[in-house]
Amino acid sequence: MIGISPISNGENQMTEGLNGIIMQLEHQKAAIDKALTALRDVNGIGAPAETKPAEAPETRKSGMTAEGKLRLVAALKKRWAAKKRAAKKAAVAVPVEAAPAVATTPAPVKRKSTFTPEGRKRLAEAMKRRWAVKRAASAVKKSGRKKAA
Repeated sequence: MIGISPISNGENQMTEGLNGIIMQLEHQKAAIDKALTALRDVNGIGAPAETKPAEAPETRKSGMTAEGKLRLVAALKKRWAAKKRAAKKAAVAVPVEAAPAVATTPAPVKRKSTFTPEGRKRLAEAMKRRWAVKRAASAVKKSGRKKAA
């Protein structure tokens, strides 16, 4: 039985080519390292100290700092305290005896008209003029058709 390779010939050649490139680069790296150590020995510098890669500053996941959260909490507490004080003052101002026993629905609020009487009059006049022009244009078209027929 003939074994079938999971890698096709084209892929096999590509990986061999890549492995060859990697080996060449490693040889070049070794040669560069040797050259650097030789230059350092000539200058008397010695081997460089191991440097740690710079750590990236810790990024915040939320958009607010701890100080900002504390300020926000303090402001919210202050706001709710003021709201509670106002509610207590309103409750004290209205005695229990004076409060109605059955809650009544508030009277519907009368809607404010959007037009003043002068504005309504101007609009009516403008619409009358508009329709007069439209009727005149329509009459011209109708009279033009009768003559042509």
